[in-house]
Amino acid sequence: MQQTRPFPPTELIDQAEEEEAIRLAPAPDLKNWVVANFLTIGGTLHNPDHDHIAELLHDNDEFLAFAWASSAAVAKKRMVLGQCEKIMFNQGGWKKARQEQQMRDWFGFVPTYLITIDASYCENTNDRNFCALLDHELYHIGVERDEEGEMLYSDMTGLPKHYLAGHDVEEFFGVVKRWGANESVKRLVEITKNAPFVPDVDISKCCGTCMI
Repeated sequence: MQQTRPFPPTELIDQAEEEEAIRLAPAPDLKNWVVANFLTIGGTLHNPDHDHIAELLHDNDEFLAFAWASSAAVAKKRMVLGQCEKIMFNQGGWKKARQEQQMRDWFGFVPTYLITIDASYCENTNDRNFCALLDHELYHIGVERDEEGEMLYSDMTGLPKHYLAGHDVEEFFGVVKRWGANESVKRLVEITKNAPFVPDVDISKCCGTCMI
């Protein structure tokens, strides 16, 4: 099991500073570390909520890929430290071909999902924040479930049905104050009554996926 977390290549950050532009690069070492620690039963940080991702990767290693970005992006006046996206290409002319080629040049395949992480942030942050950021982005790969909470599987592939998931709770403070809490907010309140497994971390404000 890989215990030491991966760090981004320093040359990526250095080159970006020289060019005064954001540069991106594939991060296969980061994927291997996430699989070994988050997605493997017995892994140091194993999270059973992500077992459906592990199941998909077991049958299709091209399901998920990771990339480093040399620095944070800015969206809606907030810094973006991480983003999970379902890969979709622009149609028309050579746009689709160009974008597919970039993925193949980076990874050797076109992934279904891509998680991009801010390298400069990860170079300097502590282990707790680093792990929380990765865990947060993995949660954006959701799996469809039936009314009893059991995973739904595709009749064609036999694999779990996945989708790009938003937050479990999305509501305005003012609405809750005026009209009361819905079931999702009530559940969150009940969860907060228990001590968190990993306290003192809030990554959601820095997630690019959450801002889409």
